[in-house]
Amino acid sequence: MKIKSMDPNQLFEVFFDPTNNKNAHVQMGIITLQPGEKSPQEGFARHDQDEYSFVISGEAHTVLEDGRDLIGRAGDAQLIEAGEAHKNYNNGDVPATVVWFLAERQ
Repeated sequence: MKIKSMDPNQLFEVFFDPTNNKNAHVQMGIITLQPGEKSPQEGFARHDQDEYSFVISGEAHTVLEDGRDLIGRAGDAQLIEAGEAHKNYNNGDVPATVVWFLAERQ
């Protein structure tokens, strides 16, 4: 299943979500940020779930609302806690591919 993000030029691929997964508390997908691309384009994203991510290739930055810039390189994992505002960008020369999971706390 593929869904368009808020940016019409960016495509998220969603593997598991409540429509095809019996565990509605978990979602999983992949995103590729092209060089110079950011998500979302304006403002910050915020989820009710914890977001776990793993960088497959390239380098992806996660900027938190407090201004911290977390750099994820191929092989790195990150956790963005539920409710924490964030945005991602790629300022490198190659695409950055990231697998992500949203998981509700039990």
